[in-house]
Amino acid sequence: MRKQRWSLRRARLLVGTKFLLLAGLVSFVLLTWLLSLVAGLDRAVHLGPLLAAAMAGVPAVLWLGFFYLLDRHEPEPKQLIAGVFVLGALVAGPIASFVQEQAAPVPALYGSPTGLAQVVYLVLVVGLTQEMCKYAAVRYTVYLSREFDEPMDGIVYMMACGTGFAVWTNYQWLTDRGSTVHIAQAAAKIVVTTLAHASFAGALGYVMGRAKFSRRNAPLRGLLLMLGLIAAAALNGFFYLVADFVEGSDWQLHTWRPLLWAFVYASFVFGVILFLSQRLLASSPFRRGGGA
Repeated sequence: MRKQRWSLRRARLLVGTKFLLLAGLVSFVLLTWLLSLVAGLDRAVHLGPLLAAAMAGVPAVLWLGFFYLLDRHEPEPKQLIAGVFVLGALVAGPIASFVQEQAAPVPALYGSPTGLAQVVYLVLVVGLTQEMCKYAAVRYTVYLSREFDEPMDGIVYMMACGTGFAVWTNYQWLTDRGSTVHIAQAAAKIVVTTLAHASFAGALGYVMGRAKFSRRNAPLRGLLLMLGLIAAAALNGFFYLVADFVEGSDWQLHTWRPLLWAFVYASFVFGVILFLSQRLLASSPFRRGGGA
C-alpha cells in the first residue's frame, strides 16, 4: 500500500511539473505580448546579444525539462542530458550551419521560381544536414554509454540534443536580423521552432533506440537508421517550407496565422512522438510492476 501511494504521489508530481513547464512556455509568449502591448511596441525592437541569447535559451530550458520527464520509469542522468543539450547547441548547430552554407549557397537553389529546387534544398541539404549533425552528436557519445539501456533513451537523448540545436538556430535567426524583431512574434516563433527541432530529433531517436536493441542483423539495423534519418530530414525540410511562409508574410501587420500553422505542424509531430513514447514505456524493462 505504501509503494502504491508513493507511485501515485510521484505520478501526480510528474504531471504537475509538466503542467508548470508548459505554463511557463505559454507565459513566456504572453508576457512578451503584454510587454509589447503595454509599452506600445508596434514596431521591431533591438534586443542586443545578451537579450537575444536569453530569448533563445529560456524556452529551450523549459522544453528540456518537459522532455526529460517523459522517461518516467528510469530518468537519465542529468549530466548526460545536459551534455547532449550542449553538444546540440555548440557543436551540431554550428557544424550544420557551416555545411549548409558550403554545400549549396542559398541564392543558387533557394530562390527557384518552380519551387522544386527549394524543396530539394530544404530536405536534402538543410533537413538532412541538421538531422545528421544531431544524430552524430548522440550516436558517437551517449549512444555508446551503458546509460543508453532501453529504446526510450533514444527519444530522450535525441530530443535533448534537438532542443540544444534549436538554441543555436534561434539565436542565429535573431542575430541574422540584427536582433531587431517584433518580440511577441519572435517569442512564439522560438517556442515553436524549439518544439519542432526536438520533435524531429525525437522521431530519429525512436528509430535509434529500436535499432540498437533489435535482434536484426547489422545491415538491416543500418537500413532502419538510414530510413529514420531520411524521415527526420523530410519532417525538418517541410517545416522550413512553413517557416518560409512565415518569413514571407508581412510582420509589420503582426500576421499570426503562419505561426499557428507551424505550431500545428510541430505539435502533430510531437503528438506522434508522445504516442510512440507511451508504447516504449509500456514495454520498458524498468517499468514498476513488470514490463516486457
